[in-house]
Amino acid sequence: MSGNKILDTMWDDNPIDITQEANFIWSIANKLRGSYMPDKYGDVVIPMTILRRFECALADTKKQVVDAYKKNPNYPAKALCKISGFSFYNTSEYDLKELCNDPNHIAANFKNYISGFSSNVKDIFGELEMSKHIDKMEKDGCLYSVVEAFSVLDLSIKTYDSIKMGYIFENLIGRFYQNVDAGQFYTGRDIIKLLVEILMAEGCDDIFEPHKVITILDQACGTGGMLSTAYTYIKHYNPTAEVKLFGQEFMGQSYAVGLAEMLIKNQDS
Repeated sequence: MSGNKILDTMWDDNPIDITQEANFIWSIANKLRGSYMPDKYGDVVIPMTILRRFECALADTKKQVVDAYKKNPNYPAKALCKISGFSFYNTSEYDLKELCNDPNHIAANFKNYISGFSSNVKDIFGELEMSKHIDKMEKDGCLYSVVEAFSVLDLSIKTYDSIKMGYIFENLIGRFYQNVDAGQFYTGRDIIKLLVEILMAEGCDDIFEPHKVITILDQACGTGGMLSTAYTYIKHYNPTAEVKLFGQEFMGQSYAVGLAEMLIKNQDS
């Protein structure tokens, strides 16, 4: 039935212009000047963006999660996820705004805040060495200003749905990794798009079947660009398809960024 399916060779997987939003987030990196070299700004900007997005997403159910955890510290993780409405949660009473209310203890409280996340999110921040960067920013005197800047950044789901937030995050990833050993961690989006189009060009007619369950595996997925683009490509042509993504990655930082992107896009990870 799909033999007559016509594919748009000019398919655009990024029709939303998020340059202004990404530029604003990246501008916060100016607060790192003197503490980090420009090619290392992403070491802070990316995990802080992840943190703020997760924080905004959890805001509406945060109190319920904290209350449930207070009553029973052994409350099952899956049950806490059900309360939060996401595949992650946070049991700490802190958020970025609250951290700014106690500048003298901001580093210790920040670490306490991160320790309250579910294991999958703590894994992300562990691989991104967030604790080390907190200590460095505290030592260099820029931690408070960075936390304050991100605390007022609106990354709520009402403002940016998972699709638009995914594009913003991908933009930030691209800016960072294009400055670090180009090609080692990051493959340009145009190249990925071409590879996906070639992969799907022949022998994949069944992907257009209604409600088709499709699995995609990338055994060296890096930051997950190939998986993300393949997902978008298939959903573009077959919105009813159930696309399941699988990937593995040796480099801890790349793995963490890829996992965070999937959580940001509300995809199974």
